[in-house]
Amino acid sequence: MKRRKFLLLTGLASGSILIPSALYFVSPGVKQFAALLIEREFKYLKLEPGSVTHYVDDYFAAGGNNIMANLRWKTMYYLNMNWEQSNLIFELIRTFLLSSDFFIHKTDETRVVRYIGLYSPYKSPVPNPFSYLLYPPDEIGEP
Repeated sequence: MKRRKFLLLTGLASGSILIPSALYFVSPGVKQFAALLIEREFKYLKLEPGSVTHYVDDYFAAGGNNIMANLRWKTMYYLNMNWEQSNLIFELIRTFLLSSDFFIHKTDETRVVRYIGLYSPYKSPVPNPFSYLLYPPDEIGEP
């Protein structure tokens, strides 16, 4: 009986180590998952083809290649999390909107949303997204 318990516990321990590591390597890449998240979240917008993948490449290149971050992203993939359940996903989606021309065109959902460059509050090509509220067109000399 002791031998059976040992074999059972050894099998459970090896399975608990092998299965999660196999899922880590079998799961799609982090960039593919991030692109799918953005496209799913903004399905009502007209996104320029290729702009989401370009943004995701820039986003993960700026963050570096961290094994723990990849593990977190893949865990969120398997748990089917959305932006309401994870701050990382919310930050990814928020930064995409700030990195695009969506706010420059006054949140016009009929226009094609193009990726401009990775958003940085210190050196960003994106102006204040709400400046049209602070300075209406007739106050800044536009007709």
